[in-house]
Amino acid sequence: MLTWGVRVGPKRVRRWPTRWLRAIRQTVRVSVPDPVEYTAKIGAVLDTVRRLLDSGSRADLAPLARRAVDDIVGMLEQHGALAADLEVRLDQAVALYARACAARPPDPEQLADWVLEAAFSGRAVAVADFAAALGDAGLARMKSMVDEIAGAPGEKLEIAERLREEIAEASGDVDGLVAILAAKPPRVDVSLRIVRVLRAAGRHSEAIAYAARMLTPQRTAAPREEESIPGYRDRIEQLIAHKEASAYREAAQCLKKLRTLHKQAGTAEEFTGYVAELVNVHRRKTRLLAEIRSARIALPKG
Repeated sequence: MLTWGVRVGPKRVRRWPTRWLRAIRQTVRVSVPDPVEYTAKIGAVLDTVRRLLDSGSRADLAPLARRAVDDIVGMLEQHGALAADLEVRLDQAVALYARACAARPPDPEQLADWVLEAAFSGRAVAVADFAAALGDAGLARMKSMVDEIAGAPGEKLEIAERLREEIAEASGDVDGLVAILAAKPPRVDVSLRIVRVLRAAGRHSEAIAYAARMLTPQRTAAPREEESIPGYRDRIEQLIAHKEASAYREAAQCLKKLRTLHKQAGTAEEFTGYVAELVNVHRRKTRLLAEIRSARIALPKG
């Protein structure tokens, strides 16, 4: 792992950015067995990169930011649950890498390969954050590779489907994005998103027509098993078992739908107990808990 022997001061960073960058690049790689110590050290590095980006430095910071991402990933692989705070540092490092790539775009196809590898490894990487640096060439490469994976069954299918949606949106492919959304099981939130996508593209008549179809009374059908309370609970457990950031995010969204079902059934207290048990069982999965909080689901205190 990296130790970064650099004293960070905002004035010096603004005054001598090239000198600081050279000092960071020349740091010595040694083993850091203590995750707490490592988290503090890598935090200082990320803070320096952030300040250089904020100051408009002309230095190419993308290699340094990527090196930080890869180093944090390696540390997480070694220490797992013992390095919970590093999950936050990893998100920060990925965000800084996206900013650095936007400032000084690397080879688009190589960047596309990195984004795909990161996404399929379960890291929280959004295509939109890298869209400017990827450009048409990078997005086209990602689409080609994701389409192949999405066309074959496997454990990566859900990630591939999410990436197809993000790539279509980042590419400005309105028809492709609408087709992807329309292929999903009918839900109000999906239909509303289709309306928003069409409206944002200036296709107002189509948006109005689609909204009108949403308001047309439909024959009430019995809820499918996967849309019942037991069905959602099974789905949540399956997603958590994937141990991937994207799966945790979807599990949190399923929790929101489950909460609605419990409210409709008048069993809100049962949902509260279910969440408490879920959090207790998976209390070491800090990324899962963060996604649940982001979904505005109240976690039990203590």
